[in-house]
Amino acid sequence: MADILITHGKVGTMDGERRFFEDGAVAIEGNKIVAVGPTSEVTAAHSAVRTIDATGKVIAPGLICTHGHMASTLSHNMPVDFSKFTKFTDMMEMWWWPQVEDQTFADDIYWATKYAAARMLKSGTTTIGDMLEAPSALPGALDHQARACDEAGIRAVLAFEATERTSKELGEMAVQENLRFVKERNKPDARVTGCFSCHTAYTASPDMLRETRKLANETGAGLFIHVAEFPPQLTVDKWGKADPQVLEETGFLGPDVMTIHCIHMTDEDIDLWAQHDVKVAHTPMSNMLGGIGVANIPQMMSKGITVSLGHDCFFTLDVIEVMRAAYLIHKVVPGPNPANMIFFQALEMATVNGAKALNMAKEIGSLEVGKKADVLIIEDKCPTPINAGTWMWYLVHDMSSADVETVFVDGQIVVEDHKLMTIDEEEALCKSQEQAWAMWKRAGVV
Repeated sequence: MADILITHGKVGTMDGERRFFEDGAVAIEGNKIVAVGPTSEVTAAHSAVRTIDATGKVIAPGLICTHGHMASTLSHNMPVDFSKFTKFTDMMEMWWWPQVEDQTFADDIYWATKYAAARMLKSGTTTIGDMLEAPSALPGALDHQARACDEAGIRAVLAFEATERTSKELGEMAVQENLRFVKERNKPDARVTGCFSCHTAYTASPDMLRETRKLANETGAGLFIHVAEFPPQLTVDKWGKADPQVLEETGFLGPDVMTIHCIHMTDEDIDLWAQHDVKVAHTPMSNMLGGIGVANIPQMMSKGITVSLGHDCFFTLDVIEVMRAAYLIHKVVPGPNPANMIFFQALEMATVNGAKALNMAKEIGSLEVGKKADVLIIEDKCPTPINAGTWMWYLVHDMSSADVETVFVDGQIVVEDHKLMTIDEEEALCKSQEQAWAMWKRAGVV
């Protein structure tokens, strides 16, 4: 017997055939999907403890954000004089590193992550890939973040961003933090797991990149790294080569590597990514906010590179907005050409490609038998009919986070009737505001 039957909904699967069922159903048993198909067929084969009637609503897979810094949401709207930053490195060196990263402590991590997880779940994001930036909270920093994710009910792949920007000792401490967390958390069926992460090829030495690659090989965990976000000359001046070439020479690249941003990439770099099956996390809104450029995503996709989406926590936490931004900006840059980005490509970035980028393609990203039950029930507020020919258009063109009614993660209802069921959302908001104000005081900006 199934635990839950969701019946009579308009089911868009995002499976390999992109199937759609006008009167469809999904059966959930434990944390897995055990049936997807026409309501008549699914209900004939499965009874359930609870049945949810989704008549007039859309059933879709949970959205996936492959890059964020949840703890860093405390920096939102920080009263900083941005007029003094004339280039991206100014923003990092004068603000982000000293006033955000270095001023983030254990309680900040816990409450900011809780707040961010709540916001994402209510807007339909069921999985987050996150890089924690808080050297002052080492060791044990990832435990505070994991506890918040556990309590909120979100699926997460967490890593501490290892960097040697201040010392080699700090870098090694961060690498060991990731190793400890991976060994403790990466168990079968775990909802919150770990991987390895280095900040950039600019702030991590070749030796650190090699060591991190070695540990990832030994443990089977993936790797996150920012690439080509800074102007290439910075890494060239330091190591004699740009980011992609440093990563290639150190043996860092591979199909388990997710590279974030990838803005300043040459044609040769993109070919290198395709050769190694390296994944990309595209963060269009934060890249625009920082004034650092637009990655050549259409070219990457034409080479078969897996491109996913991240909000980066610099701006909105709503992946629906990020998906729409990616969909629209590439019709203009590079371009203009409205065919540079097609609606279904944007939806793939937020679902199946996100799963591939996190090395979870067999577990999440689509509604299929055997996959984890990460499911959305969305109210139909579309002004035109939703059917087999229009449902993907709808999710990209018209869906709003306010339309997300019910959210399942790992077979558990975490949002029901637009209400978060796992944690006290108001408490998370208030505590996040308190922690932000305290952090801003430590940073000397208030």
